[in-house]
Amino acid sequence: MGFELSVVTVIFFLSAVLLGTFSYTMLSASNEVVGDASAEQYQMQSVRIQTDIEVDDSIPQTSGSNYNLTLILSNTGSETIRFDELNVLVDGTLESYSYGDVAATWSPAETRNLTITGLYGLGMHRVKVVTANGVSAYDSYLV
Repeated sequence: MGFELSVVTVIFFLSAVLLGTFSYTMLSASNEVVGDASAEQYQMQSVRIQTDIEVDDSIPQTSGSNYNLTLILSNTGSETIRFDELNVLVDGTLESYSYGDVAATWSPAETRNLTITGLYGLGMHRVKVVTANGVSAYDSYLV
C-alpha cells in the first residue's frame, strides 16, 4: 500500500507541475496581448486628440435641378491627415467626393477644397466631414 500511494503522489505532483507550467505560459501570453492592445489604444487616443478639422465654407453651385457642393476645409490640428480617407455626409447620406490636389496627405495648417457632385434638394442642408480616426466637423448651407 505504501508503494502505490507514493506512485499516485508522484503522478499528482508531476501533473500539478505540468499544469502550472502550461497555465503560466498561457497567462503570460494573454497578459502580453492585453499590454500591446493597451499601448495601441493609448497611441490611437493620442492621435485623435491631436487631430482637428474645420469646415471654413460650404459653397453650393446650382446647375439645373441638381447642384454641386464645394467645401473649403482646414486642418487645424497637429496631425497629418489622409485627404482621400475622409467620409463626407450630406443630410446623413454618405457621398463620394473629388479633390483637385495631387497629394493625398493633408498637413497641419493647410486648407483644401473638395467637391461633391450631383446633389439635389432646395432649402437648408447639413454637411459632416469625418476623418479616418473619427474626428468630425459640421456645417450648414442653403440652396
